[in-house]
Amino acid sequence: MRFQALHKFVTYLIAGLGLYALTLGTEIGLPSRALLLVGFVVSVFAGPGLWSRSGYTTMWNALVLMLLGLQVVRGFLGTAMLELGLEFAAFLQIAKLFHRATAKDHQHVQALAFLHLIAATVLTTGLDYGFAFFGFVLVTPWMFALTHLRAEIERHYTPHLHDPPKKKPAATAEATATPDAPVSDFGSGAVSGEEKVTRILASRKVAGWRFLAGTAALSVPLFFATAAFFLLFPRVGMGFLAFGENAGRRVAGFGSNVQLGGFGTIRNDPTVVLRVQPQDLALNPPVDANFRLRGTSFDRYEDAEWTRTPLPPTGLVPHGRYAVIQRPPMARGETRYDIHLDPLQEPVVFLLPGTIALRVPPRVESGVDIERRLDLYDGLDLRYEPDGLAFRYTIVTADDAREIGEVLTAPERERYLQLPLGLGRVRQLGREIAGEGSASIRARRIERWLRDSGEIAYSLTQPETEGRNPLDVFLFEAREGHCEYFSTALAVMLRGEGIPARNVTGFLGGRYNSYGRYYAIAQGDAHSWVEAWVNDQWETFDPTPGARGEPVPPGMFDDLRAMLDALRTRWNEDVVGYDLHQQVRALRRAFRWLRSFQSEDESQRTLTDEDAEADGSDSPRYAVVAIVCGVLLLLGCLWMLWRRRKRRPKEQDLVRLYRQLERVLERAGHKRGASTTPREHARALREAGFQDAQTVDEVTELYLAARWGDVEVDLAALRQRVKTIRTRPTT
Repeated sequence: MRFQALHKFVTYLIAGLGLYALTLGTEIGLPSRALLLVGFVVSVFAGPGLWSRSGYTTMWNALVLMLLGLQVVRGFLGTAMLELGLEFAAFLQIAKLFHRATAKDHQHVQALAFLHLIAATVLTTGLDYGFAFFGFVLVTPWMFALTHLRAEIERHYTPHLHDPPKKKPAATAEATATPDAPVSDFGSGAVSGEEKVTRILASRKVAGWRFLAGTAALSVPLFFATAAFFLLFPRVGMGFLAFGENAGRRVAGFGSNVQLGGFGTIRNDPTVVLRVQPQDLALNPPVDANFRLRGTSFDRYEDAEWTRTPLPPTGLVPHGRYAVIQRPPMARGETRYDIHLDPLQEPVVFLLPGTIALRVPPRVESGVDIERRLDLYDGLDLRYEPDGLAFRYTIVTADDAREIGEVLTAPERERYLQLPLGLGRVRQLGREIAGEGSASIRARRIERWLRDSGEIAYSLTQPETEGRNPLDVFLFEAREGHCEYFSTALAVMLRGEGIPARNVTGFLGGRYNSYGRYYAIAQGDAHSWVEAWVNDQWETFDPTPGARGEPVPPGMFDDLRAMLDALRTRWNEDVVGYDLHQQVRALRRAFRWLRSFQSEDESQRTLTDEDAEADGSDSPRYAVVAIVCGVLLLLGCLWMLWRRRKRRPKEQDLVRLYRQLERVLERAGHKRGASTTPREHARALREAGFQDAQTVDEVTELYLAARWGDVEVDLAALRQRVKTIRTRPTT
């Protein structure tokens, strides 16, 4: 590949990585991203024909100033300053790509791309940022080497474009060339410096794919050294890369209210927000599961909106390693689940049915464990203190769990029976369906009618209410709706029957991820149901028809999406959330692996609970394989560099050899004049009948060509020939 094309490819590669990293967050909107993509592609076709036109640079400077003024005006109109700054930074890169005429312009592209990567660290810490970061690790040595090489070429042949003009005596172009100038490819000195630069940039000898492979190998030891520092250097904060995630992902239904009809088509959103991993997971678990993860409950319904009565929370203090949620008389059938929850806008702790306790790892601050604060609100609404990282915790469930203090006081009963005016038709329908019997029997009758009678259909389409009562439209006109309509109808009917009820939002579902060995809960699994006070306890009632619970057929890219989510989960756990506890666990696993080489009796000792927890589910063999592969890769790269060094001398070796030749010739009385080029000096010695003119010619030509092409030579033998010049008689 021609040097100019290779340099252009690497320049666009690093610029593309920078722009990609800059657009990972949500600050740059879709229209701006589309414009940036169009500008990035179109700039590829910009070339010397445009750069040489008068006014081209002035036009782009004017565009930059115009955009700056536009951003200032938008800032006064209320647009977020971060969005304006990111858009302007991205436009500067596009403008520079349209005007990449010299090495200095390519250096500007490189600097802007690096600044974009730095800005991305405060926008996202997801796996996609990791891909961009590792791309920079690979491409940056290429960009540095090629840009420096191009700068040296331009500085040698077009110094007037880089240095202030100096007064020089009149002389030919060849006579004024620097001693290091590789003029062998260009014939006489009549060729201008710009033409020489053009010819060199079009050459295929300057750099190629072997050059890129050798340069990329330089990043391998740097990567391993960085990884070693990352693993061994103690963490003193809450997470090494915990930047820019405090906002969290918005998921409808877990805020301070739920507006009936405010959302509806979230069922089809495959974005994974929560992962459930049973600790006793079977070897071949079922693909689909219906985990019911309880999130938030609402006790007040008015104006087609569910809200929570503002009551002070109760601080949940851990006892030992676990915080107790419910205490059953006898903990039978205990099961433990590890939960990995992405940062959400609402810091809700999701619980499985029968949860009696949970354990949350402490946060590390300045090397000290800080217990996380958990707030328990009325209605079993548990919240945690967010820190921008994924929230990981372990819950314990039991078959006979009951909520702590399950006694419904008179004020609580009144709250859970509250109903607004204007629901006469709904209450009358509930009375007709419920009939006679206990509270539990009547509640189940209403649940079965809504779910199984076929009178009301499940649909993602929201009924058109047009200012009317949403429940009347749902039950008597549209006769279809999503889970919020079904749960609201049941709660209102139960309250109309004098049965305390509350609306609950959470998740229902789960698809097994074989790459991460957990069940993934997607944003489309968000669900709503009812809890009613019957038989002196809160019981779950789900009136939504079975169509809501049917598994979604796997899509074309589901397997790829599952693999990426498993990678993203490992990235969040092992890189973004890496702290002192994980460091200690990793060191324990390493020491345990080393102890495995001792005697069998010592290596087969029984693990303590702390050791077993630190060991985790990952086998040390994976670490061993990774270390061996890394060492082999490093040795292979070093071997390739050694072969390359042995086969072809470096530029500085030939430069030193030519300087040695000049010193030998000076002692022999053949000093090269300041205005004489190396080739002119060699030609003069040959015409004068110098005995070692052939050696002088070979060293000179190698010296001039080494910096611009592949040169293979026996350097040791050539040095010996130069040394013999000083001992031979001269003519």
